[in-house]
Amino acid sequence: MAISLYRTMSLLKSHASSGHNFIMVIVRFLETFVGSMSSGVGVGFTSALLFKYAGLDIDNLLNLECCLFVLFPYFSYMLAEGLGLSGIVSILFTGIVMKHYTYSNLSDNSQRFVSAFFHLISSLAETFVFIYMGFDIAIENHSWSHVGFIFLSIVSFCISQLTRAQEFFKRKDYLFLLNLQYDCVRYSLELLGQQTSFRVHI
Repeated sequence: MAISLYRTMSLLKSHASSGHNFIMVIVRFLETFVGSMSSGVGVGFTSALLFKYAGLDIDNLLNLECCLFVLFPYFSYMLAEGLGLSGIVSILFTGIVMKHYTYSNLSDNSQRFVSAFFHLISSLAETFVFIYMGFDIAIENHSWSHVGFIFLSIVSFCISQLTRAQEFFKRKDYLFLLNLQYDCVRYSLELLGQQTSFRVHI
């Protein structure tokens, strides 16, 4: 939704001379979001039907099955961008639909390969983002004039951690941890007692 809202606001800024019509902003936002969602869901259901009835789960068509499964989200992205919609929103809904409906229509070997492939791609993308952010923080000249914002961020982080701790103790999960710790100590003492009695008997 944030991506669609950003596109709507950037369009409004570029056409500032035509007036600020609030209803047209809402219509444009809904057009972008619902259109992107519809194209993504449509491509996802098309892939589910294709993999269910095309008979691609034969051993010699394993490569084709995996390639089509990887290319369908890209097709959804390109379709949405070609229609002037948000490709990221479209690929998001395509992934959701394909995970629920298309993935179960793959063969067992294809499911294993596709899971490993997307896990690899997501790990590489996440690593690249963190490396890029680390280099950017180290190389760029940052302005420390926003001390109030930095202080507010630290206070917000501390408050969020305190509320998480409060929820943790409210659920009484800490009793499980205390019982687990007590059982470990008791078991260790029992083992120590057994070893001591064995040495006394010797």
